[in-house]
Amino acid sequence: MNSRQNPKKKRPLWIWLISIFYFGFGISGVMAVAMALVIKAQGPGPAGEVESLGPLMRSSLWGVLPAANMAGAAALFMLKKTAFYIFSCLLAAKVIMQLLFETPMSGALSEGNTEMILGYGLGYIILAAVCIYTWKLKNSGLLK
Repeated sequence: MNSRQNPKKKRPLWIWLISIFYFGFGISGVMAVAMALVIKAQGPGPAGEVESLGPLMRSSLWGVLPAANMAGAAALFMLKKTAFYIFSCLLAAKVIMQLLFETPMSGALSEGNTEMILGYGLGYIILAAVCIYTWKLKNSGLLK
């Protein structure tokens, strides 16, 4: 068979890196939500421990955002256009959550925790860059 008739799509290095990063990030988020649910199911515990579960659950939309990280990573790795839409919705959801609800970043802002603010800011910048990159891939025709 001629290689021109059946060209294999070669994934650029950035697709590998983004997919691995966001899939791993999604798994860790899902595990954090699962751990929070186990702690909550065990009943009353230390007040600080139970109090901290609310912002964690809200900031992850009760596990939806980590699952979306995994879905976006899988779609990008499979070279699907939906990767752009998933990552764009993730960015929009995170910005809207930040504006409407108390999140860990809100706490960092009110406490003046520079390290956390820089970490969250870097996360938003990386996600925005991923959105731009997937948009370019979609427009170039690499994502189908």
